[in-house]
Parts: sequence; structure tokens; C-alpha cells
Amino acid sequence: MPGTLHIFRLKSDPPQYQVNFNLGANSWVRVFDAHGLDEFLRHSWALPESEVEAMLGELRAIGHTTEAFVDMQESHLAEMGFAESPSDK
Repeated sequence: MPGTLHIFRLKSDPPQYQVNFNLGANSWVRVFDAHGLDEFLRHSWALPESEVEAMLGELRAIGHTTEAFVDMQESHLAEMGFAESPSDK
């Protein structure tokens, strides 16, 4: 089932980003440095290069970006360094 990826800039110097992945009622979170985020976006799931560049451009310009219909398996999130975040149940 596809989820939604939300990325926020936490700080500018050095750049640090929080990635939230919402999958149904579950949420997962991970913090990346700039290089780690670039690697994650380019290699963790198959997004076209133009979409990755657009997302990185939004992060530089306005500090956040969202991508819907991201297909990452929940079973792989922990091994990718994501922690399950408490949800509003």
C-alpha cells in the first residue's frame, strides 16, 4: 500500500532533514543529513530523476516537500533506519 512522504528542513547549517512516512494509521520518522537524504531519495525507491530534483529544489526554496503514493514496504522501514512514531489513535 502506498504512503505519503513528508520532508522538512530541521536546520540549515549544517543541513538536516526530517523524513516522515505515513502509511495508513502508522507513521515512521528518520533524520538525514543532506548527503543521506540525497542517497535516500535517489536509491530507496524508484522516483524519476526529475521528481527527485523537484523535491530537493522545494526543500532548498521553502524548507519542506511532500510526495504522495510512495511505495515503501513497512517491513523494510526499520532496516532503513526509520523509527515508528506514535500516532493519534
